[in-house]
Parts: sequence; structure tokens; C-alpha cells
Amino acid sequence: MNGSSNVLVLGVTGQVGKRVATNLKRKKATLSVGSRRKANLKELADQFGASRFIDLDDPRTFDEALNNVTSIFLITGYTVDMLVQSKSLIDAAKRNGVKHIVHLGAFTRDHDAYATVFAWHQMIEAYLRESGVAWTNLHPNMFMQNLLTHHAVTGALFNAYTSKPLGYTALEDVAESAAMILMEGPERHGGKDYWFSADALDPQQVAETLTVATGRKFTSAVRGDVSFQIEAAQPGSVFETAYAKGGLEFFRYVEDGRMAYAGSVRDDTKKILGRESLLLREWAKLHADELLEIAGS
Repeated sequence: MNGSSNVLVLGVTGQVGKRVATNLKRKKATLSVGSRRKANLKELADQFGASRFIDLDDPRTFDEALNNVTSIFLITGYTVDMLVQSKSLIDAAKRNGVKHIVHLGAFTRDHDAYATVFAWHQMIEAYLRESGVAWTNLHPNMFMQNLLTHHAVTGALFNAYTSKPLGYTALEDVAESAAMILMEGPERHGGKDYWFSADALDPQQVAETLTVATGRKFTSAVRGDVSFQIEAAQPGSVFETAYAKGGLEFFRYVEDGRMAYAGSVRDDTKKILGRESLLLREWAKLHADELLEIAGS
């Protein structure tokens, strides 16, 4: 499983990492996927071609995991540990001769963004820029796939945490772009920031778009920022307290105008892939069956 792979993809048990690895495999790239669960390594190797044991909480696992790796897709978890994990992995990457790190961050268009999670990503990016390893930072806005989660849509009701417009991007576009960047390498993409926000819509417009795409009537309700914090605190949530606080801040700052740029369009998909990005109406048609299933639940 620890062959001489060139690209190491992290986070393959989640949607983004899995799609990045799938795109790389489809493009015949040499890759391996990382996991901290040793029991999963064989299954992952069978699925993607090669796997490597790496525990982001244990830097002692990094040197073996990075053997012969030339580029990394770096995706963080949902805790403040993302800061130490990313910093130590960047250090190990430099030590092991990794040439390129592609980091999945957040839509931080303003340099002085100070919502917790956004600031964390900016700290990682600042460290990466100074590391001496070639870097590319991806800045996605709200993933359209979030609309398929249990708390975003209940029945045919879209639950919004702000009344203001938000920019949306398709996970499909971000994952394919990340794979292309990893394959084309730092010669073309090193030292660049790419933005993914293709469609800016307020809650009513989201509901109307889902209605047209599925033929089922969707409505929207603005639940407010505190509702996010309540949802994030439910048993089984992937969010820790500090991360959930970041979500609360984000929706509050969008609502009061401090992060109004979150409702803007700025998208580099065409620059990377040579095609237009998916708008919500197009994405919703692709996922109409899933949306209808949620609407009927």
C-alpha cells in the first residue's frame, strides 16, 4: 500500500477528499490516500490504488506517510486542532521534499476576516506561504451539497441561518479543480489563490430554485444565527464548541454586514477547467432525486 505515489489525498472519508481522489483516479494520476484508521487501509487501497497510514494528531507518522510524495491535498477537520495538524504537516512536507501543497480553505475575500474558522484558515495559509513549499489555496464559499444535509432542508423547507444572500459553489467543481491543480502542478498553479462562489442567492431564491429544478414546492425560513449553534451542539455533531462558535459568528457577521462579501460571486472554475461552473439551478437538477427524497421525508 505504501508505493511510490506522487499525490497524497487527505480526507477521503469525507465528501471533498473522496471526490478529489476519484477525479485523480479517473485522470490516471498516481495517487495514494491517507487514513488514520489502519483497518480501512486495505479497502481504501482497493478503491483508489494505494493508501498510507497517517495520523494528523501524531507527527511521528508523517515521514513514512510522505515518502516519495510530491504533492498533498490538505483538508482540515472541524476542530481547532486543524492549526497544529496543518502546521506540523507543512513542516514535515518541507522536510521530506514535497513540492506542492493544495490547501482547501474558506471564502476569505477580506484580509481582515475575523470569524473564528475563517481566521484559522488564514493562519494556515500564512504559514504555508512562508514555508518554502509551493502552495495553492482554494477558497470555496457555501457548498451546494450542504442543501442535502438533514439540518439544511427538512421536508421541503430550506432552513437558513441568515436572511442575506450567500454565495454557493458545487462540490463537483471544487473537487475537479483541485484534481486538475494537483496534476498540473506548481509550475502552473503555485503561489495562486482560487475562488469558488458561482451563484449568490438569498433564502427565498434558493427555495425558488429548488422548486423549479425538482417540480416540488420548496419554501424557506430564516432561523437565525443562534439556531446554527443549537444544531451544532446536538449529540453526534461533527462540530466542537470552538468550531460551532465560528459558524455562529459567520452567520451573524453576514447578517449585520461585516462579512457581506460572502454573498458575492467570484469564481475561477472556468480558469482552471475551461468550462463554466455549475449554478444552483443546474446542480439541483443533477441532484433532484436526492432533494425530492428529503422533501418527502
